[in-house]
Amino acid sequence: MLQVGLIGCGTLGCTLGHRLLRAGHRLLVHDRDPQHAKSLLEAGATWSDQPGGVASGSGLILSALPRPEDVEAVFPGEGGVWSFAARHTLHVETSTVGPASIHRLSRAAKAAGVRLLDGPVSRGATGDDDVSLVMWVGGSADYYDLARPLLEVLVDRVVYCGGVGHGQVTKLLNNLIAHSLIVIVGEALTLGVKSGLSLDVLHTALQEGTGQTRMLDEVLPGSVFRGDWRPGLTVDLALKDLALARKLSEEHGVELAALDRFEKFFEKAIERGWEGQSAHSVIRLLEESAGVELRSQILEPLKPPRDESSDG
Repeated sequence: MLQVGLIGCGTLGCTLGHRLLRAGHRLLVHDRDPQHAKSLLEAGATWSDQPGGVASGSGLILSALPRPEDVEAVFPGEGGVWSFAARHTLHVETSTVGPASIHRLSRAAKAAGVRLLDGPVSRGATGDDDVSLVMWVGGSADYYDLARPLLEVLVDRVVYCGGVGHGQVTKLLNNLIAHSLIVIVGEALTLGVKSGLSLDVLHTALQEGTGQTRMLDEVLPGSVFRGDWRPGLTVDLALKDLALARKLSEEHGVELAALDRFEKFFEKAIERGWEGQSAHSVIRLLEESAGVELRSQILEPLKPPRDESSDG
């Protein structure tokens, strides 16, 4: 079995790490906060005190860091993770960092003798190991062929999208649609409930029409309908995704006419102090404005986790 080095043990990193461990691979992990890696260490992963330590002896490096600047600070350059990697080591970046960042990283990886693929992951990692995941891969087809057997352990479906950065472009377009739909579907449901319809009836009825989406069918029933605002993807990272989509559109001269409006919802949610909550929290703004709540009479509400530190 292969030794894999993982940097970034948040929601996505832990999900991928547990899949590797269950498949029998050895896993060496690092995160700025050791507590993030607790479940992986309990499942058999080994801790590295330094980021570069995950590269030693690892045939594959995975990273699941939240922002482009995080990735670019950790991997290239003297003392970066790649300086500890054996020549021709594969590295797959699984987060949404944008094609511009991946192009810079790809040039630096080539100079370091590392084979880099961008492989952002979607379908809403929730922290459940059995969540269905898809990975969109960009980079050399030869590197992809080498990595594919292990990628198929990590996710349920792998889609090769083409050259360097193409996985990131695909992920940004997916997130542009998904984050916009949070607002669009939220507005429609809010209007329906305000008009006197039962949310459960409305939800069932709309599943039969041309407005049917996974956002309506699966995503919102698992969060908003339950009054559960735990991430998943946080509000601040959703806004980061929209900013990367804007940058991409400006680079290619393609107008995204409605983007300003959608961004404002996420900005307002951050102003309310909700940046670390689920991206779906923006729907609370719609609920408050209309004086209704999008809660299901069928789904049992999820109780928020107890804050043990408040017990006296």
